[in-house]
Amino acid sequence: MKKLMALTLVILLAFSLNACDEGGGATPTLIPDNDSSSAENNNPVSAVPLAGVLPASAEVEEAIIADAPEEEDESEYDYPLAVGDIMEFGGYEWRVLELKGGKALVLSDKVLFKMPYQKPLSGYEFYITPITWEECDLRQYLNGEFYDASFSVEEKLLIAETALINHDNPWSGEPGGNNTIDRVFLLSTDEVLRYFGFNGEINKRQGGETFINDQFNENRVAKTSEGKDSWWWMRSPGAVWYACETNHIVAASVMINGGLGIQGEYVSNVYGGVRPALWLKLSAVSQSAK
Repeated sequence: MKKLMALTLVILLAFSLNACDEGGGATPTLIPDNDSSSAENNNPVSAVPLAGVLPASAEVEEAIIADAPEEEDESEYDYPLAVGDIMEFGGYEWRVLELKGGKALVLSDKVLFKMPYQKPLSGYEFYITPITWEECDLRQYLNGEFYDASFSVEEKLLIAETALINHDNPWSGEPGGNNTIDRVFLLSTDEVLRYFGFNGEINKRQGGETFINDQFNENRVAKTSEGKDSWWWMRSPGAVWYACETNHIVAASVMINGGLGIQGEYVSNVYGGVRPALWLKLSAVSQSAK
């Protein structure tokens, strides 16, 4: 049974972060539950400073590497949460996906809002040049205005900067772009498979498949705050769609039925559901330090 838990904000000196970057831009308007991709965009997102791109030699606090997680002695930590719990933070409910190193990886339990991965071009709906997670408007918004508006100063101190590994599309080879460092992010294809169920099909492409439907679909279904099913973005690249003699750029997604959209959706689709993820520094104390 899910447990609704409120995180007690106990700020330890050892868990302190530097002050956050200031963001800007207009808050995206919530889009009605409609999967059409032809609506006009009313959600401009201004560029804001991000935590950065990950250099090859960088040392960071936390890295999510779905296919090669680091092993740690978790017996040293006394966690106030368990994987699968629902907790409240920043006025939203979050699902705990992993506990590691005194931190919790959490994902919004519901689709918080809908907006494009990349806002549509003026007068033209589709992108024909690659847009990676590093470059996209949605990353700018999550690490800028969403981060600044959603969390208090005390809550921001609990959000870890996270090294993200941005793999290429596993079927098409479309590039994932540079690895990045973010405070708030979307899950990748690798991470969705790791945390919601993996049957190995992604490694067995036979031909022109563009999605995966399996026994884990139900785990991946997401709802809006109104209780309606919604598809949602992943940060990974999709497979380029060729239509009308033009290559259209897409990002991977989880479909409305919970299937894994390896081909994905047009990056300019304004009906894309957004489920932010972040690593929280918990107030757990190493037992060896007691």
